[in-house]
Amino acid sequence: MVALEMLRAHKLRSFLTMLGVIIGVMAVTFIVMISNGFKDYMAGQFNRLGASTIYISYDQTLRLRGKVISQIDSLRMEDVPFLREHCPSLDTISPVAQKMDVQKVTAGDREATNLRIYGQDDQWFRLNGEETSAGRQFNDADEANAANVCVIGEEIRGRLFQGRDAVGQYVNLPGITLQVVGVLKRQDVFGQTNARDIRVPLTTLQWKWTGDRKLAIIGAQPRAGYTVEQAMDDAWLALMLRSDNKPIYRVDSSETIIQTVTAVFGVAGIVLSMIAALSLLVGGIGIMNIMLVSVTERTREIGLRKAVGARSSTIMLQFLVESATLSLCGGIIGMGIAWCFGLLIKVISTAAHWPQEGGLPTPFSISAALFSAGFSALIGVIFGLYPARSAAKLDPIVALRKE
Repeated sequence: MVALEMLRAHKLRSFLTMLGVIIGVMAVTFIVMISNGFKDYMAGQFNRLGASTIYISYDQTLRLRGKVISQIDSLRMEDVPFLREHCPSLDTISPVAQKMDVQKVTAGDREATNLRIYGQDDQWFRLNGEETSAGRQFNDADEANAANVCVIGEEIRGRLFQGRDAVGQYVNLPGITLQVVGVLKRQDVFGQTNARDIRVPLTTLQWKWTGDRKLAIIGAQPRAGYTVEQAMDDAWLALMLRSDNKPIYRVDSSETIIQTVTAVFGVAGIVLSMIAALSLLVGGIGIMNIMLVSVTERTREIGLRKAVGARSSTIMLQFLVESATLSLCGGIIGMGIAWCFGLLIKVISTAAHWPQEGGLPTPFSISAALFSAGFSALIGVIFGLYPARSAAKLDPIVALRKE
């Protein structure tokens, strides 16, 4: 109680002493909140695609550098039955092709530009967790008959039909006319959206439009009883066999990408927190300084206490409580400020719809808060130890003579 009374008696000095600790704890807690927020955001984005989805693509890195190491220049339809034959761990295998040279689509006197056209089967919708907001997805008959149908994104629907029902309408693309059978429910992942997509059956794209068997990507999922890692290893070994051990393919999964991104954000958060924690050191030095001043100012008081029977351990404990209380109060205030900043970031990001519709999550980590509070109190004890020992060692006779 005596320690708390002394802090209350010097409010301004106590606050200025706590300032370094306040800033340090605030910075550490806020960085942890932002880091965890981005990790939650990234995990949520990938979970939309399906955490077990495997993506197989052709790696053009070496070819673009002029180091052509294989005659194979892309994924092709022939790779699909090859994977089915050599990868018993793979269940769903869904090929996707892309037509790159289309600039616009028209419907009557209206047109839409900045679009992307993909040829796919009905399994790709499921692999990516995509649904339709109107109409339907492709079916087996559409693919078997190479039907002139398509599923369009919401932006395409808005530009071409302006709120009218798009299902059953026709859209015109260079070389082909397609009937709209469905509208994709909007899905935004890492700034990429399906709202500007036009999806057609893969057979329609290849047989009636491009005449090309090249693929952009192959999606897959592991069979029941196999892990994602086992399925990825099987796919990689099969592709190495197909390419004569040339590393021209990439095999990734949502799960491995989540782990990589989470690790990167975790390391970045730790490094930034360590940098921010330097201000805790500065705050600790400030506490030591003010406690030394306090010992000097209260020399007569210390001498009087010891003269009437106070033990050295009691004097030492009093000063340790003062320094620890200063640091702990600063830590609590710092956490409160960080929590307020987190709410502000959440409100602003939600209003700006960045990086997603619901803004950036800023979860307040109880474990980080408790660690910060405990660490700040420890800083107070450590840096208050020397002043406390100095006070405890004072000779009562010498102290009483102090003017």
